[in-house]
Amino acid sequence: MVSTAGFLNACAQTDDAEALLDVDTGQSLSYGELRRRVAAFADALQFPRKALGLLFPLNDVESVISYLAILEAGHAVVTLDPAMPAPLQAGLIARFQPDFLIHLKSHPADPAVTGEHREAACRHFGQQFLRATEQRHRIHPDLSLLISTSGSTGSPKLVRLAWRNVEANARMINGALAGSERDRTILTSPMFNGFGQSIIHTHLLSGATFVLTRQRIVSAEFWKTAREAKCNCIGGVPYFYEVLDRLDLDSLSVPRLVKFLQTGGRLPERLAHKFHAAAQRRGGALHIMYGQAEGVARMTAVPPELLPDAARSVGFALPGGRIAVEQDELIFEGPNVMMGYAESPADLERGDVMNGRVATGDLGYQDERGLTYITGRRSRFAKIFGWRVALDDVEEMLAPHAAVATVENEGRILIFAEADPSRLDSPVDALARTLRLHRSAFEVRRMREIPRLPNGKTDYRRVLEVEAT
Repeated sequence: MVSTAGFLNACAQTDDAEALLDVDTGQSLSYGELRRRVAAFADALQFPRKALGLLFPLNDVESVISYLAILEAGHAVVTLDPAMPAPLQAGLIARFQPDFLIHLKSHPADPAVTGEHREAACRHFGQQFLRATEQRHRIHPDLSLLISTSGSTGSPKLVRLAWRNVEANARMINGALAGSERDRTILTSPMFNGFGQSIIHTHLLSGATFVLTRQRIVSAEFWKTAREAKCNCIGGVPYFYEVLDRLDLDSLSVPRLVKFLQTGGRLPERLAHKFHAAAQRRGGALHIMYGQAEGVARMTAVPPELLPDAARSVGFALPGGRIAVEQDELIFEGPNVMMGYAESPADLERGDVMNGRVATGDLGYQDERGLTYITGRRSRFAKIFGWRVALDDVEEMLAPHAAVATVENEGRILIFAEADPSRLDSPVDALARTLRLHRSAFEVRRMREIPRLPNGKTDYRRVLEVEAT
């Protein structure tokens, strides 16, 4: 069994130091209280052997305790969007047959999709705990955390992470950011997302404080929260900085914010220059980072002193890691590299098949200083507003309505259809709601005939060529 002692006990913080603040409920937990509540819930998660749980968390105290308690008890957990449509939930439950489910009472489980799971008594207040009638699978003793490769679509392809991967990545990030107990960061991403999780990991490890809220970053209430909670650090994906650009940082009255983090796709150069300058005026710094679920959360960082000249770069490998370019593809090596993927229950029993090395699927190059640059994607995933979206899943959802081919172009998903675009108006509206993306992320274009390869698969290279003619 593993333990979250690496996060909750390895830091030099005293029991009375504040660990987290939930501003929406007014709850504040010290490190001592957090340890006690996590241990109490972990004791309630008793199974004959290591178990697999699906957790549907929000950014609240109860979800944080549940997440840490599952790990503390030595089980493995998949964190998923509580607003995930029922059919997607049902598909994951049917495929992986988890031993237990934990839902928020505000977002209870749908009895139609939970299968054989039945609500069970649990001493942990605030969550709905459902348990399977029996444990059907064995889980590798090192497996702790599983992350969907496309969290917005509920992809059944999961990244398998050992506890050593998670803890190593937190230490690597803190080393690059000089993380300390003085950091006080408000989460801008949900904690079922890799970036949100990594903020929790790094702050607990360094003895810092993180602030939870369910308020939207575009709301005045969010920035009032950041101000009144005395946050000095904030970060997010490129979409967060696009929003912050529109809101105007200087007008938000958050003078304590001096440390800015960015990950989840390359930040547009214009915004990198702008927020580097803004951070400098405040006596702080902008930290540009890059990562993937296959490396827990983050893999590289740009030293702030190299900005703004290196604004187009994703920087150097984090301390303890190495990044290289082989046949134009970025290859990362480090202790944070996943054990492998899981696409079926049988994969949960497998050990480490990666040996600390992963081909990222990102194309790029390195300059004479060793700085790494990304030029495109090899695989069929897109980064849209910071979300990783499987383009093949998008096609599958639209297939009942028309033959389509999807490609990413300048931060949007282009949908080429062998039908009048108006025919897809309603399906694409529904797709946007399912993926929790703004409708502007999609553009539908008519194509007389989608080009195909000899094996019948779509020739994506020619899709854009045909469009251009």
